[in-house]
Amino acid sequence: MADGLIRTLTRLLKEGHAPWSSVSSRQRNQLQSLRDAGVLTVEREGGGRRLVVQNREMVQRFAEKEYPAGLDAAREADEAERLPASDAALHFRDAKRGSAGGEVVLFRGRPGVKITRNGTPVPIGELTQSAGVGAALLGSDTTLTVDLAADRSLAIVENQEAFLRFEELGTAAELACFAGGRLSGQVLEWLGSLERASGQIIHCPDYDPVGLSEFQRLRDACGDAVQLFWPDELEPMIKTYGKAALYRDSAELLDRLSGSSHPEVQKLLALLKRHGQGLEQEVLLRVD
Repeated sequence: MADGLIRTLTRLLKEGHAPWSSVSSRQRNQLQSLRDAGVLTVEREGGGRRLVVQNREMVQRFAEKEYPAGLDAAREADEAERLPASDAALHFRDAKRGSAGGEVVLFRGRPGVKITRNGTPVPIGELTQSAGVGAALLGSDTTLTVDLAADRSLAIVENQEAFLRFEELGTAAELACFAGGRLSGQVLEWLGSLERASGQIIHCPDYDPVGLSEFQRLRDACGDAVQLFWPDELEPMIKTYGKAALYRDSAELLDRLSGSSHPEVQKLLALLKRHGQGLEQEVLLRVD
């Protein structure tokens, strides 16, 4: 995210002033303490106004407090395509503005199932039996492939308990990947790169507007390779075990979803509207 305050402070320190119209409302709030102290003033000039430095030393101190590694370094970091979390903490005191440089993706698999990371086989099936899960670090330069036969499926499971017991969901998938709620852009990009046949990526979400929105994101990334997991007796389960808040609290998504051309989206949307409830996927583990 571009940080306009860097540009404004640089200009103030270099030129002693900046056009008031170039200072966003967010920056004005950030600089309010300097205006209150008289360090910066807003003055008329011609037909407009400008922000003027009255005490350069105090502006310099403010800049050093906001950007401890310096404005020049902060500008370079702000313009970086991928900023490590460590650099974000150094330049902006905010690690969340950066990324960890890779993402840990968790898998569970049936016996014999493997994935391959950068040419090295990872025995997910064995790791599932011995350690409960297998994992791989996914980065921008990672090659990660799923070693499944063309007629075998990969399940994307939204919630933790359902992931840890994915064999009980009834999908017949050989391998499961933990979504952890909303899939990251990096994982979506990886899934979109997999060469899977139609319907060979099975999405297992909560049956509510948020889960349906995630299915639509997967469809956008992977096309016909993705199908929505539709368990037997889904409508009776929604009617009996559904939760109104799951539907009501995400109602703003309904208008966007109603424009989807995918029949599974429209089918589930009709169920949700009919009953005014959503269903958490964990119910599938308890209902035969």
